[in-house]
Amino acid sequence: MKFDRATIIFLFWAVSLLLAVLYVSSSKLKPFDPNNQLHQAALETRFDKLLLTQLQTVEANLVNTVFHFRTDNCFCQTVAQGHIDSVEKLAERQTFRNIQINLSANPKLKRSIPSVPAVAVVDEEGRLSYLGPYSSGIFCTQGNGLVEPFIKKMQGQNLGATVISQSQGCYCALGT
Repeated sequence: MKFDRATIIFLFWAVSLLLAVLYVSSSKLKPFDPNNQLHQAALETRFDKLLLTQLQTVEANLVNTVFHFRTDNCFCQTVAQGHIDSVEKLAERQTFRNIQINLSANPKLKRSIPSVPAVAVVDEEGRLSYLGPYSSGIFCTQGNGLVEPFIKKMQGQNLGATVISQSQGCYCALGT
């Protein structure tokens, strides 16, 4: 098979572009919990109760609520907005309420959440069911979703809170 000069240049350009995209995407992967602060806090036996108490300063009735954590000026929220919207719609279909929390305006709660975008799910019994990122991976999309199973009704299954801290994706770290 014989290639002309234009085909060779195009192939070289396409391979170079692919390598550049792979490099940029791998360098953009960030840990959700870069300082292991959430990981360490979640080891405490009272972690769930302490977080629920903090959430009650925003919303008194926690039952069947999905808390969506965001902050100002986070590009990763824009990247994940389609997934965030789909999680909100799923929550509504499953009779959950959606509460938006801007952590820029809530410094006390900000200390409990290491990065955004993040989400917490409180079940029908008022127990913390899930806390962590919406998804993992560079684009934080629906296909990599972590939170959806915790929103779907799992009647009678109390396995305790799942706290995801060891995830890599497009996240904006909040610092301490």
